[in-house]
Amino acid sequence: MTDDHLPYVDISKCTGCRKCEAACPTKVIEVLPAAKQVIIECHSKDKGSDTRKNCQVGCIACGTCVKVCPFDAPSIENNLSKIDLDKCKVCGLCVSKCPTNTIVDLIPKRSKAFVLDNCIGCEICTKVCPVNAPSGEKKKKHVIDQAKCIGCGICTAKCPVQAIDGTFNASEVFSAAAEKESKAA
Repeated sequence: MTDDHLPYVDISKCTGCRKCEAACPTKVIEVLPAAKQVIIECHSKDKGSDTRKNCQVGCIACGTCVKVCPFDAPSIENNLSKIDLDKCKVCGLCVSKCPTNTIVDLIPKRSKAFVLDNCIGCEICTKVCPVNAPSGEKKKKHVIDQAKCIGCGICTAKCPVQAIDGTFNASEVFSAAAEKESKAA
């Protein structure tokens, strides 16, 4: 067990047989593909406060992950967030917005966006950033708070003069978010 009261599997000894998954009486162990980068840490299906009594990182089924994901990858089933691996693009929005830190990003360090000298101060980045990382005055070069930036790349994709750089290409994230927003309207 870990400090969070979760079962721990020693990866160096794991053979992938899934016996631990089948034997777990509370079904909190799930064997996942090695390539999966965003995971749900606790699989307790108890409701809200009951989950938190038994699991410090338990999902409370608040639905925040469902609301923020532009790809409709998360869903709530049996009081638990479930992420569809085929839909997830690993943008990190659900991770950054999860109020209980149940959703975890396994990417060790995401690249952070930064503003180049050709910034025109249009303020679009400040309007599209889900974590309010960019700031600045209109018509002046903006800055991105590296402590806030989650590396989702939405600002990079939306900047009209390509003045925001970072290694993550977010055009797919932004177009999916716009499509989801238009459906909701």
